[in-house]
Amino acid sequence: MTSYSTAAAAITVAILITASSSPGTVAFTAPSTSHLTRGGSGTSNIASSSSLQGMKRNKFSKQQELAAKMEEAKRLREQGDGGGATAAAEEITKPSDNAQLSDKEIKERNDRQRFADMLENSMTSSNGDLGDGYYLTVEQENENAEAVFKGINRLYEGDPAPSSPFTELLNIDNGEPLGQGGMKRLVPWEGSRSASSSDFMIVVTDPRPKSVELRTAMKRLAGALSADMLAKCVVINTDTPAENRRFVKKNFSEDSGADKMTVLTDEKMDWMREYTALGEKRFSISMFILKEGKCEKIAREVEAESMTETVKNAIRGMLR
Repeated sequence: MTSYSTAAAAITVAILITASSSPGTVAFTAPSTSHLTRGGSGTSNIASSSSLQGMKRNKFSKQQELAAKMEEAKRLREQGDGGGATAAAEEITKPSDNAQLSDKEIKERNDRQRFADMLENSMTSSNGDLGDGYYLTVEQENENAEAVFKGINRLYEGDPAPSSPFTELLNIDNGEPLGQGGMKRLVPWEGSRSASSSDFMIVVTDPRPKSVELRTAMKRLAGALSADMLAKCVVINTDTPAENRRFVKKNFSEDSGADKMTVLTDEKMDWMREYTALGEKRFSISMFILKEGKCEKIAREVEAESMTETVKNAIRGMLR
């Protein structure tokens, strides 16, 4: 992953600064005390002063740890770049140049842009959460920031969304791969007749077999999204086509609107590997919003209970 000394150094300082919060921005800080009492209400649930002191110490330790990692990353990059990283950081290609760039060049450009965005976001402190219109929790934002710092090889927002992995997914009705024709019918920017090329698709995926969390998330989406939104939803799991058919038939009636949701099988997890949806530490639910060949929004380790808010908030943020 490409990164740059000026941005890294600035973020190292900025991440230790506490500034006023601003709607729509997310910084790498610990959540507010309201996160400590989730599920309760009233003054009886307010954390004790000793707990708050512990929270502050944990927050400061986390910031120190991230700052140390940033300094080390900066030192290594300066050695590798020969001091030329500052100029490179300022050379951020405009999105309109995508047509002339390869996927690798686009990803490298996005890495540069990502550090610039993180520098801007880290100058403000936000205690916002899903209930405040955000689609990532503070914990998810911090995890994503740490992945950037470590240079973990995964898809990030703005990276190309490959179409070819969809061809090997299995149709649960007949157990056959979608192939080129099925992929083009499914993916808007590949010529889907049921959607314009500028439309988006919502992909929810979980590599765990017969995942209770994924099935709960599907039920919640089916009960909360409109028929139009459900038609944009694609669920990808590792269950066999027969197992998926049984679940869909048992839980979603044809007139419920949930039948508009597309369920596909990725038994060999090839799609999940290509979209880096297997996780570095554990299997979990991931959510992708794909549009015009690009990953517009990505949320990893999504809880089933928060899936509806995550999807709705991500769509609002994208269409804003």
